[in-house]
Amino acid sequence: MHPGWLRFSRLKRGHVPRDAGSSLRLSPPRCQRRFRYAPSGSIAGAAAVAVFIAASAACAVKTSTPPRAGDLGIPACPPSTSADLLSANALQCWFSAPHGRWRTLQQESHYTVLVVHVAVQSQQDARDIAGRFVAGEGGRFSEILIYAEPESANGRTGTRRVRWTRDAGFEELDF
Repeated sequence: MHPGWLRFSRLKRGHVPRDAGSSLRLSPPRCQRRFRYAPSGSIAGAAAVAVFIAASAACAVKTSTPPRAGDLGIPACPPSTSADLLSANALQCWFSAPHGRWRTLQQESHYTVLVVHVAVQSQQDARDIAGRFVAGEGGRFSEILIYAEPESANGRTGTRRVRWTRDAGFEELDF
């Protein structure tokens, strides 16, 4: 701000200070003052914010089908995710199975052992789910353990463990 403007900015209109003398500058009308001292990039900044908000809203729009009522906001898995069940994408979607659906809750590997916890709609699918992991990852692991827990806590029936080893094949245990 120009020093001359600052000195007279607190004066009422029409009031002339005694010491102003010939250096008196009349202030421009209020509407001109407001825009006169705005930063030069403020309009560009406002435009950038508007573009950012519009782009964010466009990214938030989902192109896939909306999830059904009990999906907890988790979408169905695309077919490409079935090829890599240990990927981060496989933790974020529902897979289909012969008796319902399932999703990976947690996975961890210990040396040559893979342990996977899944939520299933029907525990009858535990063997099929274990078969998918063996088909994709059986070459890397000597033992794969799948713990299939019911999807909902209502009427919980326990956990089914499916164990696969290279020597013994598949074994199931309900507990």
